[in-house]
Amino acid sequence: MSWLLENPTTVLVLGGITAVVFGAIWLQTGRKIELYIMLAIITSVAAVLVAGRFWNSERQRVKATLYQIAADVERNDVNAVLAHLHPRKAAVRQRAAAEMPKYKFEQVTIKRNLEIEVFAEESPPRAVTSFNVVVVASDQSGLINGRHVPRFVRVTFLKVGNDWRIADYDHDDPREGFKKRKN
Repeated sequence: MSWLLENPTTVLVLGGITAVVFGAIWLQTGRKIELYIMLAIITSVAAVLVAGRFWNSERQRVKATLYQIAADVERNDVNAVLAHLHPRKAAVRQRAAAEMPKYKFEQVTIKRNLEIEVFAEESPPRAVTSFNVVVVASDQSGLINGRHVPRFVRVTFLKVGNDWRIADYDHDDPREGFKKRKN
């Protein structure tokens, strides 16, 4: 059910085609039942689209958190990035606190191969993401300026209260993202 609310394109295409078919039948036959079915389909599609705007799944919340983290990295806001880390994962916090200041980020672009898997039944709930990203960055020494750096990233989140916090992350050769898609 959540895929319907998360992906309005599917609802629009299927609902639109079905409504057009019933509209064409109504125009050909003049029977009111097809008109009523077409109107019911249009009303249902509208209701699903409105519900999708107000309902956020855990997957959507993880995605929103991920994009917020990317924006914080792009702004070079180390404290904001560290605020997204799980409070009990000291090693992850130390690694991020050591890595971030080494670079000046200019742009962070998450690519379309983003995959999010949520394990809501676990305690605490866990989400695993994987995606390719391209960052434009310079190093603090000034040897590298405005370099495009593609990476494949895996981020594991744990839910803390209503928030998703990073419990672990790693980045690898960007080709890993293409290998994963083929499997």
